[in-house]
Amino acid sequence: MIESPDRTPLPRGFFDRPVLEVAPDLLGRTLVRMTDDCLIELRLTEVEAYAGEADPGSHAFRGRTARTAVMFGRPGHAYVYFTHHTSRQSA
Repeated sequence: MIESPDRTPLPRGFFDRPVLEVAPDLLGRTLVRMTDDCLIELRLTEVEAYAGEADPGSHAFRGRTARTAVMFGRPGHAYVYFTHHTSRQSA
């Protein structure tokens, strides 16, 4: 039997921890967004963790820009970006 995902809203303090602690705790959580048209629910099955300005793999590595400003703000905001040229492949 598959357990239903935990839908308890997370307090900002949850995110005010090292990224390598937060990332695994997000797995299995559900993001919920209500729009004027519908309810959108997404279960997190994959996450990435970057150490901001200290991590060359992070978009924040080169400093604050209009696009990356959310990564320099208060904990609890999401930085979501589109990945170009990806494809779904099966083994």
